[in-house]
Amino acid sequence: MKACFLVASHPPEPAGGTEMVVVALARELRQRGVEVVIVSGTEAPLAGAEVLTGVHDGVTVHRLPKRPEEQDRAGFVRPRLVARVRERLARERPDVLHAHSLAALGVGFAAVAAELGIPLVMTFHDLWVTCARFFRVPVQGVTCPSGADRGPCAACVAAELRTDPGWVGAAIAERDRLVRAEVAAARRWLAPSARAAAMVREWLPFAGPIDVVPHGLLRPVAAAERALPPQPGERLRVGTFGGLVAEKGVGELLDAVAGLPVELHLSGRIYHEALAARIASARRAGVDVRVRGPYTPAEPHPARDLHLAVFPSKCQETYGLVVDEALAHGVPVVCSDAGALAERRGAGGVEVVPLAALSAALRELVGSPARLAALRAAIPARLPTIAAAAERHLAIYRSLS
Repeated sequence: MKACFLVASHPPEPAGGTEMVVVALARELRQRGVEVVIVSGTEAPLAGAEVLTGVHDGVTVHRLPKRPEEQDRAGFVRPRLVARVRERLARERPDVLHAHSLAALGVGFAAVAAELGIPLVMTFHDLWVTCARFFRVPVQGVTCPSGADRGPCAACVAAELRTDPGWVGAAIAERDRLVRAEVAAARRWLAPSARAAAMVREWLPFAGPIDVVPHGLLRPVAAAERALPPQPGERLRVGTFGGLVAEKGVGELLDAVAGLPVELHLSGRIYHEALAARIASARRAGVDVRVRGPYTPAEPHPARDLHLAVFPSKCQETYGLVVDEALAHGVPVVCSDAGALAERRGAGGVEVVPLAALSAALRELVGSPARLAALRAAIPARLPTIAAAAERHLAIYRSLS
């Protein structure tokens, strides 16, 4: 069997959760005898070859550079990119086309797959199909609408693009029409959590069946890699890791630990100068902040340095890979109740709190070694893994042949 993954970007370019899942899933499927090829967008501008082909982690990757006029603000139908994808599919002849992300690529690929007789599977890794800003975190002064209403969206996106809301409103309506048609043309639909599936059903809207296939842990964690519990008298190390952006609640975390006798560890790329300035301000105010910066899978995982991991996201999260990573390293977690993170309520080793209650929750845990130890002891010995997700994917692919 041969599968082609369609993705917005792919390592070694900067990788988020979707890209990490795609790499891990491809590796697991290859171990099960599936040949995987990837067609990806790229941040590289078009300057010569229209397709840049290489190999990453043993998988052939075809990257599609874009012209300036093919950026999102110019629309979501990109005939040249669709033609390049058609050429790749006609040459590779996969048994299934799996769209993991249409962001940066646009639409039109469902029609190509149908023309070539290739069944299309679509995974809702994020909320791009319902929100041009991916995670339904509106700009200040705008409230996200309910259901399929897009009333406030024009003002939100226009503020981001610094352009005319009237033009944006018409563009959003056309975007909805195109995206809904693209989604409807797939043969199977997947989401990594029940909440992600529910959000797509309500906000796109979409009435079709969505299979919930949790990502699980993307790589095994050896016993030697697990974090040690805090020792008597040791200063507690609290931290977060991943992409460090305001939408992930980093600012709220800085505020929540102010005045607590802890080290705050921040690991990952800081994407915006405003957040870097806020971190510097917190440090001047007395918060003991340790910034590690970006890290790679080849380096020791930042969870190994923590006693407590905190993920106070403001985004409507669709899964939460970082929660799995912390737990696998033996580190208890406090997270917000945004999106699918709320599904972690009741899970061993995880405390889910509204963002407004973050400061109180951390104060209680930091002041109660026994409470923190109990949270750590509740972490399951085994966690779901990407291997189980790969088995589910393979069964779905086979059902379409």
